[in-house]
Amino acid sequence: MKNLLLLGLFFVTLVSSISYGQQPSEHTAVWSPPTPVFSQQFDWLQLRSGEWLRGDIISMYEDELEFDSDEFNTIFFDWQDVAELRSRFDQQIRFANGEVKQGFLIVKDEHLIIISDGSEQHYPLSELLSITSSSDDRTELWDGKLSLGFDVNVGNVNQLDYIASARLQRRTPFSRFKVDFIYNYSKSTLDDDAQVITDTGRLTTYFDWFYSSKMFFRVFDYEHFKDLQQNISSRDTLGVSLGYHIMQNKRLQWDLTVGPSYQQTVYEDSSSASKQHSGVVALGTLLDYSLSSRVDFLFDYQIQFVEQSSGKRNSHLKTGFEFELSNDLELDVIFYLDRVAEPVSSINTVAPKSNDYSLVFSLGYDF
Repeated sequence: MKNLLLLGLFFVTLVSSISYGQQPSEHTAVWSPPTPVFSQQFDWLQLRSGEWLRGDIISMYEDELEFDSDEFNTIFFDWQDVAELRSRFDQQIRFANGEVKQGFLIVKDEHLIIISDGSEQHYPLSELLSITSSSDDRTELWDGKLSLGFDVNVGNVNQLDYIASARLQRRTPFSRFKVDFIYNYSKSTLDDDAQVITDTGRLTTYFDWFYSSKMFFRVFDYEHFKDLQQNISSRDTLGVSLGYHIMQNKRLQWDLTVGPSYQQTVYEDSSSASKQHSGVVALGTLLDYSLSSRVDFLFDYQIQFVEQSSGKRNSHLKTGFEFELSNDLELDVIFYLDRVAEPVSSINTVAPKSNDYSLVFSLGYDF
């Protein structure tokens, strides 16, 4: 009996000791991630989850922050996920009332601090509209793409087809400058004097100024177009437009534009005057949608209402998919349609068909 009593007392003491050891001490410190030493070589971003990233602030617009991290490359963050932001360069800060300030930037605790000439200015974060670097040499504001596709046929058909395209863009919260170029050429390879089958080129460039979060002005809009099969030696169009963002976020961009232009068309050869002039009413829509992190869908349609001697209605459609193979390489599957409602024929020849179609597979380098 005595032995049982001693055994029971030992068991109770053991259980009490274990339970006591599991209780947290009143003086045990709760671990928290350390605040980094803010090196002046980087911009710093803290997410609400507590993680810190170092890199470069590219821009903030439409409540989205574009941040270039050395570890993760360029990333887009919802502004509501940002807990703290610190810049190493001067930033241009645009407020909802249209006022623009410049200085070093600190965002913390729902406040925005601008440091300039040794003084601090404090603003509620709710008044912030956009952020962009004030440094003129920031290459991060530029992006571009080069693509090349070709097809060689040998046998019953001896033909070489190739298409080259290039894109260059500079985007800030205040403006957008873009250049697009595409060239399509095909020729028989039977002999050196073989007939050219396709010889088409298009260069477009424009500059947009963002008036508000929804409206923008296309203060410069230029297009150069040539198409041997359509008897067009050159067609140059210069104009302005008013634009509207139907939707714009990190996955979807959908714009509409409308405006007047002036057009000059030079034909290869025609029974009427070889050079035609026309006023233009131009309409356009651009939709760029990210289906996933590696697949984008593009729909770009432009139409020009012109005089009958210049084709009456000239339209261009570019639509298809861009597949990201790696950080720099993309596979593009794009369908093109170019249409001239009333094409002008060469002397003593049948008028060209109105529609030209092409489906292009190309490999692109993104930079």
